Amino acid sequence: MKRLYYLFRGTQHARSISDDLQLAGLDNGQLHFLSRDQANLQLSNVHTASVFQERDLQHSGFYGGMIGLGVGVLFALYLMTSELGPHMNFMLFAFVCGIFAFFGAWTGGIVGISHDNHHIARFHEAIEQGDTLLMLDTYTPQQENKVREVMNTRHLEASFEGEDEKYREFI
Repeated sequence: MKRLYYLFRGTQHARSISDDLQLAGLDNGQLHFLSRDQANLQLSNVHTASVFQERDLQHSGFYGGMIGLGVGVLFALYLMTSELGPHMNFMLFAFVCGIFAFFGAWTGGIVGISHDNHHIARFHEAIEQGDTLLMLDTYTPQQENKVREVMNTRHLEASFEGEDEKYREFI
């Protein structure tokens, strides 16, 4: 999947952009609008970005979980070398690792919810100044070409701001 990013001033063009892209064959779920004025976007009846697309919850939680798992493995290995070693079996080892991984993911999620998603952090200033970010998910080159054609011919108010090749939510 490829994600394309467009910025435009305000929220007044969101409905017409959404309608034209849906007429071009995109599903409503492939369009994600993000603005400081989310209430006005919802009044426009367009698909707004979810908290997972706006905040870095998944990314930070994933890496927090990996760090927690690593610490858990080290702690479980330490326990095996202590006087508890003879009592350590695989299930207890896995339980200790799981507890640390869970705590790391939870902590990472807490950190991530307070930060912009790492994919859209570069647009933070523009959004704060009143621009609306449109994130478009395309699954085929034909769909991408159709989106670019619609945006370049019918919506000159929106400027192309980049793309993410092989977009993934978590990484």
